[in-house]
Amino acid sequence: MLDVNVLMRAVQDSADSVVITQVGDDGQRPIVFINHAFERMTGYAEAEVLGRDCRFLNQGLERQPELDALREALSAGRHCRVVVENQRKNGQRFWNELSISPVHNPDGLLTHFLGIQNDVTKQVQQQRELETRAVTTGFQLDELASKVYHDHLTELVNRRGFDEALARLWASDSPGDRPFALLRIDVDFFESFNDAHGQTDGDHCLQDVARAIQNAVSDERATVARYVNDEFAVLIPGYNADQVRAVGEKIRSAVELLNIERADVPSRRVTVSVGGTVVEAQDVPAVTVDQVQRFVDAALFVARGGRDIFLGTGNSVDIRPIATRRNAAGKPSGSTLLAGGTPGN
Repeated sequence: MLDVNVLMRAVQDSADSVVITQVGDDGQRPIVFINHAFERMTGYAEAEVLGRDCRFLNQGLERQPELDALREALSAGRHCRVVVENQRKNGQRFWNELSISPVHNPDGLLTHFLGIQNDVTKQVQQQRELETRAVTTGFQLDELASKVYHDHLTELVNRRGFDEALARLWASDSPGDRPFALLRIDVDFFESFNDAHGQTDGDHCLQDVARAIQNAVSDERATVARYVNDEFAVLIPGYNADQVRAVGEKIRSAVELLNIERADVPSRRVTVSVGGTVVEAQDVPAVTVDQVQRFVDAALFVARGGRDIFLGTGNSVDIRPIATRRNAAGKPSGSTLLAGGTPGN
C-alpha cells in the first residue's frame, strides 16, 4: 500500500503542474491545492491562489473554443484534455495543456477536480511558425509533414504525429492491430539534471535517451515519440501484456546502460519511470481514446512515485499490472493498467 506521505511528496515534487479544485454548491471551484510546478509555471504563490477559481488565469482570454469544451466537462463532471492560452502573474501569455479529471467520494459524489498542466508554448509556436511558412513559401507537402510531425531535437515523431498514429490505430479493424500497447516514459528528475548540467547537456541527454528507447523497442510497426518535454511515448500494435512487460524492462535497462552520470540522485545515473496500458479487442468501442490516455497517465503517475520510494534501487522499473476494469460478473476485462515500481513491490 502506497504511503500517503510518499504520494504527497511525489505530487508536490512532480515536474508537471498539479492543481486540485473543490466543487462548491454555488458553481465555484476554489483551488485547495497547488504544487511547486504550478507556482513556477504561473508565477503565483500558493497564498495568492488558494480559494480562487482557476478562471483568473484566463482573464482577458475568455473567447477560446477550448474553454467552452472545458466548461462543459466541468459541468458534466467528466474528464477533459485541452490546450488553452493562459496568463502568468507578470502578464506574459503562455499555452497550457490542461488535463482535468473528476474526483468522487466513496458515496460517488463529485467533490473535486484534479488538473495536470504542462507549458507547451514552445511546441505551439513552432507548429504555428511551420504552418505560416507553408502558406507563405509553398513548402512541398512531404517536407512540411516531416517538420510538423517530427521533433527536431530527438528526430522522433512529436506529440501531434503520435496522437494521429494513435487515432489511426484506434480506427483500425485489422485483427493484427489488437491488442495494442501504449507506454509513456519519463526521465526521472530531469529538471534538476538540466539545472545542474545546463541545457546543452540536457539536450544531449534527451537525444541519448530517445535513441535508447527506439533501439529497445525495435519493432518496425511501433511509433516512438518525444511526447512533451522530457516525456516519451511508445505505441505498438499487436502487443499483449507479457510483451509490454518485456519491452518496458528493455527500455529501462537500455537507458540505465547509457550510464549518463549525475550526482544528485542515489543511483548516480540517469534513469526513467515507465507506465503503460494494453487495449484488448473487446475494449473498443467500450472505452474511448481519452480514457486510454487517462489510464496511461495514471500508470505513469504511479511509476513516478516509485522513483521516490525506491531511491536505493537505482529506480529499477518492473512493468506490472496494478488495476483492471471488471465486468458485471466481476471477471477482469477491458484495459489493463501497467506501471513502474521495483520488483516484488
